Amino acid sequence: MTGRTGVGHPEGGSAGVSWVDLEFSSDPWDVFVADGSAGQCSAFQGRANWLLPCLEGPSAADKIRGVCQEVRALFSRWLKMQNCCVLLGAGASYYATGFLGSGLLDAIRPMLAQRRSIATLDQLLELADSDQHVAANFEAFLSQISAWAAVVDARGWPLSAQGISLPISAADGADAGQLLNELLLDLQRAIAVACDCPLPSSLVSSPYDGTSWGVTPHEALLAKLSSRDPLHGRAKVFTTNYDTLVEQAMDRLGVLYSDGFTGTVSRRFNPAAYDVDVYFPGEATEGQVRRFDKYLHLYKLHGSTTWRRREAGAGYEEVAFDSTPLPRRERFAAAGANAVSLDAVFSHGEGLAILPTLNKYAETLALPFAHMFRAFSHALSLPQTVLFIVGYSGWDEHVNRLVVDALTNPGFACVIVDPAPSPWAKALCAADYCGRVYIFGGPWARFEFFAANLLPDLDVLGTDLEIARTLRDLAAPAAESGRDAEDQESRDG
Repeated sequence: MTGRTGVGHPEGGSAGVSWVDLEFSSDPWDVFVADGSAGQCSAFQGRANWLLPCLEGPSAADKIRGVCQEVRALFSRWLKMQNCCVLLGAGASYYATGFLGSGLLDAIRPMLAQRRSIATLDQLLELADSDQHVAANFEAFLSQISAWAAVVDARGWPLSAQGISLPISAADGADAGQLLNELLLDLQRAIAVACDCPLPSSLVSSPYDGTSWGVTPHEALLAKLSSRDPLHGRAKVFTTNYDTLVEQAMDRLGVLYSDGFTGTVSRRFNPAAYDVDVYFPGEATEGQVRRFDKYLHLYKLHGSTTWRRREAGAGYEEVAFDSTPLPRRERFAAAGANAVSLDAVFSHGEGLAILPTLNKYAETLALPFAHMFRAFSHALSLPQTVLFIVGYSGWDEHVNRLVVDALTNPGFACVIVDPAPSPWAKALCAADYCGRVYIFGGPWARFEFFAANLLPDLDVLGTDLEIARTLRDLAAPAAESGRDAEDQESRDG
């Protein structure tokens, strides 16, 4: 390993603080860069370069070993804090979804190719200076469409006689308001389908298809969070993502969790669900109960692909839970103008719980999101609290404000893990003079590496792997005997 001191400050300028670039060789900790190539890793504690004290070894190998030991010790201490929270953004799901927020338009546009709304979308994009500008500001684009749709259909507004004209049209003569609302519904459908991706197969899944994933990052993260001492507070996972990768990973690991909904056939949001805990019954000789180890709290701050916004009458909207499987991207695109197939995603009057627009903050003031954001704020105000921020770039100001407010809590530590720290993360770190905000950047801050290696290894994941391997071994003879019976029948036939 060689250390090079470059010029750069968390705020982006030169202020006497240096980012240290570390080139890691394959020996002795080649897991720093999984593909074996050289990478640049950085770590800051407030305004101080946290890596500098770790680079005092006499040789490159000693420096790497020192960094390894210090990092593991630091994350082990954080994981044992009384109140452990994780905030996951789109970057944590990138390995499965294949896109980030700025790539959402490119991901959903081909899915509308057979719909009338693609013509409306193309006509609107002609009003932009470039498609790239729209893609990079997709939330603002959706906000503009929503605002136009409300103004065009001004029948319920005081100035109902004043409308706007837009250069969009359809062959069947549909008006602009109808075309905009149809486009908004199709965009929500496409976003839901794009985000509803399966968790890649792994050694924990059954059946295992032999792919390269030994353990997916979500499985590694949640196994380590759920194996914390149950006498400590339950780990809390907050996410702004629509996808269900967290839920799929917990199902594979046998982790019980509360997502705020109660019921089985017809699930409804009940904030009291987060106050319920799980215990083992006491033994006859002990007379005491014990907390169940594998239990987590999950907060979907912007909703989920399994949540539906529905009209409940009298102008009131509610959020309902619907676990009906959504079609995959290819099937959705092939459905074209088949209204029956598309209604299986969202019927008319339904939609995403929170549409990704600039109006998200106002929508989070309604139920059930107000409960979850209040819980987020309360969790960050507790003593002995650590918040791991992974794959989140600071796009949501209403989330950023809660993190900034938490810095007034003297027992709060914020750990930002991002391969390319965002301007928001750098500004937050540069403004911290107390050393309670950490930033890990570079290859070791990829979600895959963070979940598998930066967090300390725990025995619980090894146990789950052994159970999964045993189940596959037991199933193999049965499957083999079934194939033998089929072969015998074919020979007899």
